[in-house]
Amino acid sequence: MPELPEVETVVRKLRNLIVDKKISNIEVLNSKSFTGDISKLIGSTVIDVRRRAKIINIVINDDLYLLTHLKMTGQYILQDGTIRAGGGHPSSDWVNNLPSRHTRVVFHFQDGSKLFFNDMRKFGWIRQNTKQQLEQSFAKLGPDVIEPELTYEYLKSQLQRRTIPIKQAIMMNEILCGVGNIYACDSLNDAKISPFRPAKSISDLELKNLILSMKKIVNMAIDKGGTTFDGMYVDVDGLAGSYQDSVLTYGREGKNCYNCGSLIKKDKLGGRGTYYCPTCQK
Repeated sequence: MPELPEVETVVRKLRNLIVDKKISNIEVLNSKSFTGDISKLIGSTVIDVRRRAKIINIVINDDLYLLTHLKMTGQYILQDGTIRAGGGHPSSDWVNNLPSRHTRVVFHFQDGSKLFFNDMRKFGWIRQNTKQQLEQSFAKLGPDVIEPELTYEYLKSQLQRRTIPIKQAIMMNEILCGVGNIYACDSLNDAKISPFRPAKSISDLELKNLILSMKKIVNMAIDKGGTTFDGMYVDVDGLAGSYQDSVLTYGREGKNCYNCGSLIKKDKLGGRGTYYCPTCQK
């Protein structure tokens, strides 16, 4: 499943592609993929594309939003004449005729271009929200890791009574958003903190360093277009994320830690593969 850097990459692509386009029609080819009132959208113009956590937010007006979660295999592809661009889970739909058997929703724009929402496994969704619904949905989420709202004071208040391992805590969306498994492993290595330590045991200095490490790692991943393992999450232009070339620990079991030279280990924590250095991460 894509994490914050991968979704942010798709959002930036869509922002350049569909802002200022007017919707002339919407075809819903799979009813479970779209929830909303199409009549309220026809004739409206896309004014922005944003992101909150791993949710894409296509802004129509101050009280009308289209939220999308790509889940495992979602993708957006814009077809404008001979030009095709977008991003998400790679498939043969990058080059095949559209709509395809994976197309779930088609946005038709007044200029003749079309935006295809494809999803092989049908877990992804598009949901129309009012401003009140949007605020209710987002109220359940902690601040994005890269935003100023993630402060030392806030995170300390969230962790000081929690006995779960720190790695699991920083991956909980109700605490903070944007630190998936890859980025949690690397942030903890950068901060030299064991992923297995109880969250409440992290000292003030360690917590400040961890916040700096998380922001640094996730921003680096965004700059590199996210992480692409096994062809996952590239864009139609053939541009794959490159953070996998800079990982500190993830997928590096048996290789040397960049901090101290010891061998990276892999264990299971909360059902997730957890990569760490047993020597320098205390």
